[in-house]
Amino acid sequence: MANDPVSRDPVSRPFGADLSGATATYTILLRDFTAIVSVAGRPGRPTVHISLELKVSHPGLSFPDDITAVMSYEDIVEDLRRLCAQEGLPGPDYLADRAADLCLAYPKVRQVRVDVELSSLLPDTAGSGVTLTRSRDAGH
Repeated sequence: MANDPVSRDPVSRPFGADLSGATATYTILLRDFTAIVSVAGRPGRPTVHISLELKVSHPGLSFPDDITAVMSYEDIVEDLRRLCAQEGLPGPDYLADRAADLCLAYPKVRQVRVDVELSSLLPDTAGSGVTLTRSRDAGH
């Protein structure tokens, strides 16, 4: 161990791993995705705002300059559009749960935090929402 330069010198260790062997991550923020949704049992079509924070496995220092090496924002936005286009959604809890599932379906995503806010149709109420965090290590 004493002759191993990687264990003594953090600068010489390969990018993408720390001394414990854990994979490095980076964070993708997708803020305030907005859509008009159909919610079961609610008149009208409220607006939903969804924000995501994704911890994604870093491809390393020598990754190719190729879209397949990094996480695509477009894929996630398309997934959210399809989710929000469903008729009769149960509510913000369902949207948060499904959005987390959609994100964790991508192998590069290690953890996701989902914030969902559903606008109120009442003039004296701001709306309702939910936040959840899920990790691939927690059963995914």
